[in-house]
Amino acid sequence: MEEARGRALAQSRAVALEFAGIQARDRQATSDIIALGPVMIIGPSGPFDSWLLDAFPDAVRTLPPAPASARPAWATFVPVHFGRPAPACRGNPSPAPTGQPVSDCLGQAAALTGQTLDMAGTSIEVHTPDVPSPAAAPAGRYTVYMAVTRTEARRAADALVPALAGAVPSAALIVALSAWVATARALRPVEAIRTRLATVDQPGAGTRVPVPAAEDEITRLARTTNHTLDLLDDHASRQRRFIADAAHELRSPVTGLRATLEVALNHPGRPVALDNALQATTRLQHLVDDLLTLARLDNSPTPPKSAARVDLTDLVRELLLELPHTQPATTAHLTLHAPADPVTVPGDAGQLRRLLRNLLDNAARHAATRVTVTLDARPGWVECTVHNDGDPIPQADRERVFERFTRLDEARTRDTGGTGLGLAIARDIAHHHQGTLTISPTDQGTAFLLRLPG
Repeated sequence: MEEARGRALAQSRAVALEFAGIQARDRQATSDIIALGPVMIIGPSGPFDSWLLDAFPDAVRTLPPAPASARPAWATFVPVHFGRPAPACRGNPSPAPTGQPVSDCLGQAAALTGQTLDMAGTSIEVHTPDVPSPAAAPAGRYTVYMAVTRTEARRAADALVPALAGAVPSAALIVALSAWVATARALRPVEAIRTRLATVDQPGAGTRVPVPAAEDEITRLARTTNHTLDLLDDHASRQRRFIADAAHELRSPVTGLRATLEVALNHPGRPVALDNALQATTRLQHLVDDLLTLARLDNSPTPPKSAARVDLTDLVRELLLELPHTQPATTAHLTLHAPADPVTVPGDAGQLRRLLRNLLDNAARHAATRVTVTLDARPGWVECTVHNDGDPIPQADRERVFERFTRLDEARTRDTGGTGLGLAIARDIAHHHQGTLTISPTDQGTAFLLRLPG
């Protein structure tokens, strides 16, 4: 269609040039140009008579003349619908001035009837000839339209149909095969990752997925998957170790309690057996409480949502007053250094009480003569240092003491009723409140440094 429009526009310009060349000699000769095809010429006084105007007057009159601002190269395309020929279009042939036969109006209109075609228009300026002729058309701007017939376009399309009928399915098959091969190659690393993940029957198996060499999204997926498997293996390892340690720790007080109760049954007159049973029961109760606390912290890793502020100064004072009753064997001198204003932090009062109690119990068990608690409010943070003047913790063990069921002095810890979970619970509570709990370097004894957001 583009080719047909281009040819029609070229013919329109050729007709305009031919018209400009002959009109000065003889206006009648213009009819020969008009009679040769679907051509319409619009002059200053209106359209020229032609078989196209006789056959389709309403359609042809919709063609606009070139605007006054049109340049010499002006061109346009106007869609025109050709209906049924008008009654004025008759079938009587009329010879051309040259004597050659010309098709009648109906014969020429038949090719356009019922179609909507583009009319290619162009303009030309006609000047007054040096030798005026009465038969010449007046000078001025003329617009020449020629119908864009679709015969050539249809012929070209018909020629393409056989070629496209075979080429399009073949091209579609080639594109589909290429897409399938490319997708299969691109997803091959994903399939390798899926295959390897299918072999992971349980956490801790040590299975890792292959990491492709290319730095793309699949490579990042493989690395993230391996990182997740590392976390799962670490969690599973800690869980198995915790379960084994808990089973071992529970077995000892339960076995001791059973033995004590058997002795009490066999010797009813020995009240010391009941005292031993009470101690074993108390130790078992402390161990179960610690295990439940750790389970609750593991199942709620997010910080507490409560906006209430806890007064650490009052909390430490209360715990220092309770410590001689909860740790009757301790003889250490208890001291608190705190600012005059209350030191407060946002958080859960019960959990923070448990954290500080565990730190004070641990300090009281290992202190020689003194336990000192220091509170300090800093910009954005609150620091609490619990120091005892007992034996210092070796550098290599300063992180290990926060592991669950860790005892640096096994015999002494068992004698005083420790479960090996106090410091682990304290650090979990600190992390639960977005804080930290570490062992701070000191010249003598051991100092635990607790930092909480203020």
